[in-house]
Amino acid sequence: MKVLGVNQVPGMLAWTHDSAAALVVDGTLVATAEEERFSRNRHHKGYPYKAVEYCLAEGKLSKKEVDILAVSFHPYKVFASWPLYLRPFSLGRQLLNLGAFYLHRRAARKEFPNARVVYVPHHLAHAATAYRCSGFNEANILTIDGSGETETFAFFTGKGGRIRKIWDIPLQKGAFGKRKGSSIGFAYSAVTNFLNLGVKAEGKTMGLASYGTPRYDFRDILRISNHRKYRIDREALKRLYPTLERTNAKEPLSQEHKDLAASLQKALEESLVNLAREAYEWSGSKNFCLAGGVALNCNANSRIRGEDFCDELFVQPGANDGGAALGAALEAAARYDRPINFRMEHAYWGPSFADSEIERLLQEAKVRYERHDDIEKETAKLLADGKIVGWFQGRMELGPRALGNRSILADPTVAGQNDIVNERVKHREPWRPFAPVVTEESGAKYFDDFRASPFMLLTFYVKKEWRKCLPAITHVDGSSRIQTVTEAQNRPLYRLLKEFEKRKGVPVLLNTSFNDKDEPIVCTPRDALRCYFSTGLDALVMGNFILTKD
Repeated sequence: MKVLGVNQVPGMLAWTHDSAAALVVDGTLVATAEEERFSRNRHHKGYPYKAVEYCLAEGKLSKKEVDILAVSFHPYKVFASWPLYLRPFSLGRQLLNLGAFYLHRRAARKEFPNARVVYVPHHLAHAATAYRCSGFNEANILTIDGSGETETFAFFTGKGGRIRKIWDIPLQKGAFGKRKGSSIGFAYSAVTNFLNLGVKAEGKTMGLASYGTPRYDFRDILRISNHRKYRIDREALKRLYPTLERTNAKEPLSQEHKDLAASLQKALEESLVNLAREAYEWSGSKNFCLAGGVALNCNANSRIRGEDFCDELFVQPGANDGGAALGAALEAAARYDRPINFRMEHAYWGPSFADSEIERLLQEAKVRYERHDDIEKETAKLLADGKIVGWFQGRMELGPRALGNRSILADPTVAGQNDIVNERVKHREPWRPFAPVVTEESGAKYFDDFRASPFMLLTFYVKKEWRKCLPAITHVDGSSRIQTVTEAQNRPLYRLLKEFEKRKGVPVLLNTSFNDKDEPIVCTPRDALRCYFSTGLDALVMGNFILTKD
């Protein structure tokens, strides 16, 4: 059975960001990608036309061959919940959304004439991306985000390939309660906006928190003891701390701002640990799967991972809404075809480009380049010489983190190298941290309490004896959001790390996403070439070709 998943339909008035598509054929994931990578509009809103086109091309399918079109949103769910949301604005938007889904269903009958349209509730789609890619037979599944149709958090159990919802935290209390008033994700976003860090910049808030001390009281803003006893009120922030608002983005961040971020991060971590503990006490399982945009918070993930009630934790790379299309496809395939439960070992499910395609572009652009048979060895020389390299190889990653196929790489042993990358290449704030990529077998040598972390979704502490040796990837508090890699997961990246180790003594590189500020990660060789020439990158490696600047 051929299942195409999407996470938006044309004309939607809410839940319109991180549009994506995914293709599952006979129970096997074939391809998935976010629309932003093709449109070049970050957090793309709207139907994923180009991502759909890519997925079908990767699967060598026509639209007539699609059996199921799965959408990661259920337009009728809000009307089946109790109490029904009766606030005029919220209700009106929901009714308009119904119209958009009605028109899409009619259009889909013509575009995909043999496909059944299936609606998968948003949090169930998130749950499916986590559980069905975890390899666990039995697990607690926690989905935490800004909003689904009616909830901000949900607890599911997964067992024997079946997912069952147990409870949730609704977005509003009462028929006339304020919509999204109880959103965990939006409470975190409220602080991000309060500090004027940018739109969808919650990752900045997490990084900033390391510079602060959690001394502000968040009990009235975000405090969750369990799914029945909680306080979530993003509007309380301005009421409690009006003098801390940073109204000008150019205004320097004060210690009070950093302390506010730290207080928020502590409140989030404690709340999620409490929810995870409650789930364990209900099910008895020590396996956890996390999904939803809040599951991109590495520090919170690691707090749960470190609790005695958690033995194993899995978060897949597209935990945000960019992975919801995959969840819809997996859940629909499990419902109408066969149970799906595999271990996602890597994140490389996007487009790839042959050397012939890359060279044709380089010749068209009239740029100087060299071809090398041992590209990893030559790239390691550049990195060891202090060059900052754009690294473009194989299939594009799923999710918002670059995982070694669309990455900017640099030498982590050089003090100040992170500052150079921030200032000259990424054009972003000087306090932003960078992640390392390390060979999995060597991780325990450099990081405390080490575990494999292939998707850069856990935080570890650099061992004290290595912090001076790895200054460019050690955050102010000694932490590091690492990516591990094996030869089976990514042979070119693994070989590059081993070649770099021969020259600098460590199989570790600074790894950040291949993009400039406010741009999506590059997708095509043309995107990479444009970014290379518009930033302070010293070299560009695409396939077996190397470009260098004078």
